[in-house]
Amino acid sequence: MSIFDMCDKISKQAISLPLYQRDLSWTLTKCIALLNYQLLGKAPVSPISMNVINNTQEYVPQVSFIDREIINNIERGQLSVVDGQQRLTTNYKAYTNDDGFRNIVLDLREGSFVQTDIAYKSNQIPAGVLLNQSDDELFTYINNVKALNKPEIISLLLQVRSKIKNYNYTINSADDLSDVGRILRTFKIKKNVEVTDNGKIII
Repeated sequence: MSIFDMCDKISKQAISLPLYQRDLSWTLTKCIALLNYQLLGKAPVSPISMNVINNTQEYVPQVSFIDREIINNIERGQLSVVDGQQRLTTNYKAYTNDDGFRNIVLDLREGSFVQTDIAYKSNQIPAGVLLNQSDDELFTYINNVKALNKPEIISLLLQVRSKIKNYNYTINSADDLSDVGRILRTFKIKKNVEVTDNGKIII
């Protein structure tokens, strides 16, 4: 599934998080490393694991990305992220131009995403603009920065945008895992919990 397809599903709450998922822990450095790997890496990123909720009468409570609000109306086919929250959130923050990503830019001289703590240079473009859900955000920004508003630069930026937009993750999925213990064991997820043989969780 492509990054933009997953981000679109997150925005529609068709992809959610089980309530037991920990809060976000990645630093900007880790987020930048992921963006650069998706852009420049030779090997695929590790798969994302999801639980497909078909039984809407019995499931682990779900929360939304970023604000972690309880989702009350779960529809059949809901995708619940078991492993991959940090990677999905990183891409979703760029997709929505999250304020927390304002210091991440694509630096054309460096040929990679970097962190900046000063005003944007003419050879830099914010990740939240380049990878925004709306093409208009990108073209509006380019039109206002003379150094970027050149055919060869625009072509390069569109290639970068397209590569990350269409970057495909392998999805490992299982159906209707309604017990937290079974979910963790099925996907072999190691959390800060102990899972007993009868599926109970010991924090």
